[in-house]
Amino acid sequence: MYDLQKTIEVSSRGQYGLAQLEDKYTIKPISLDSPNIIGIIINNFKCLESCDVLFMTFFYRQPLVLLSFLRLIGLFRKRKIVVISHVSLAKGKSVVEKFLLRCIYSSIDVFLFHSSKNLDESVEKGLISKRRGEFLYWGDDLDYIDRHFTPIQHNFFLSTGCENRDFSKLISVFSKTQVVLEIYTNKINYNNNYEYLESYLGTYPNIHVNFVEKSLGTTHVLTKRASECFCIVIPLIQKKVTNCLGLTSLIEAMALGKPVISSRNPYYPIDIEKEGIGIIADDEESWVTAINYLVSHPDEAKQMGVRARQLAERKYNIKECAKQIDKIFSASRHNNIVYSEFWRPI
Repeated sequence: MYDLQKTIEVSSRGQYGLAQLEDKYTIKPISLDSPNIIGIIINNFKCLESCDVLFMTFFYRQPLVLLSFLRLIGLFRKRKIVVISHVSLAKGKSVVEKFLLRCIYSSIDVFLFHSSKNLDESVEKGLISKRRGEFLYWGDDLDYIDRHFTPIQHNFFLSTGCENRDFSKLISVFSKTQVVLEIYTNKINYNNNYEYLESYLGTYPNIHVNFVEKSLGTTHVLTKRASECFCIVIPLIQKKVTNCLGLTSLIEAMALGKPVISSRNPYYPIDIEKEGIGIIADDEESWVTAINYLVSHPDEAKQMGVRARQLAERKYNIKECAKQIDKIFSASRHNNIVYSEFWRPI
């Protein structure tokens, strides 16, 4: 078991450029969450009374219901609302839900999407116009990465995912090889239950399953482990692929200059094989083939990592993300104070 010591500093990627803009704007975090409707109302008014731009790094719909109606009747229209949607926008099922969602969508000034495909699907549904949606160039904090980690190359493959991961397939695949695999994940991660992995503990000498707790210290230490691996693997449950599932693992691999093997995800903003930074694997046979290819072609694997890091430096890094966010904020005449609901790291 790797020592999960707690540390304070982590990558600023979860703040979506705000850390890079704190000298330009007055940025204050506020939570719109509340266990009851009264709390939601109070939080909405606290936010609207003093912020010029409300920036939500995760699109929660419920807290915006009141705000949407207030804007519809002409109040607080000078405030700007910018949200990041990690999925395609939903139409709603019932008549009431469809009406409420339409109201919420109409009150938001800018929608940012991790995936152009999620953006296009939202536009095709007629839920937002193309001019109100943008693809977000999100990536890791390269300064943080370079400050804390010196990538080295051991021979193990690594998976640190915790959302809709197909660990059963991954273990089955690596059991057919002699290659060492390390898995780090949470036993329970929201709707994901990985307790079944306990049955694999000690089953295969080359496969090591480690359960970790959700904390900033864990995130830092697992990034260090990623900096030491040969390749990062991203096994996804295919029926769950409706957004950029696995993107955090992908951008971290790029920042660390590591090649990747990933399940197919048409929502990725990056074409892994076209960019020459890794291999896409569909079934178990193609996974085994990909693993054996990288192991037997270490120089090519290294070059994939080099190209991955170069791509991160050109486009997919937190500074480029901050430039895009800054441009959106600057387009508003009232942007002295920005309230942000920070994405909770897991």
